[in-house]
Amino acid sequence: MLSDNIVSERLILRKVIKNDAKDIWEIWSNSENEKYMGDPVESIEEVISICERREKGNGNGFLTVAILKDTGEVIGTCCFGLTNNKDEWGFGYSIKQGFWGKGYATEIVKSVIKFGYSLGIKDFISDCAIENVASGRVLEKCGMHIDHKSSFKQPKTNIIYESHVYKLHID
Repeated sequence: MLSDNIVSERLILRKVIKNDAKDIWEIWSNSENEKYMGDPVESIEEVISICERREKGNGNGFLTVAILKDTGEVIGTCCFGLTNNKDEWGFGYSIKQGFWGKGYATEIVKSVIKFGYSLGIKDFISDCAIENVASGRVLEKCGMHIDHKSSFKQPKTNIIYESHVYKLHID
């Protein structure tokens, strides 16, 4: 359980609560964000249910909202946690479209890596559609490198995206 917030220069990452559902729906239902989601949501009711489960501590890993320190506005989400490989964290993130290109995604990813490392995690992984160039750059800025190619199917559109699997190992 994430007991403390993750704090960076401009953001606070905290676990989701039911009251975050509207903000999360706004981010996740945006067609440009949803385009590359391997697990898109169908409705705000589904998001409310996810938030309620997470608020009660149910579910694997962590689901957080990224909040601007100065205004309290929710501008993104980040899910992260252990993969099937021992001591490896996988993660994904979404940023509200009006906040793209301002370094927030990089700040989130660096914060999650730093937090995971403080808990003894040394390996991090993220899958990114090759055509999602901006997210690929974010992962590279955070020290990750392309390990191999893969693909995933976006369930709503049935589009299969070729992807790069990015990895980072910290000694």
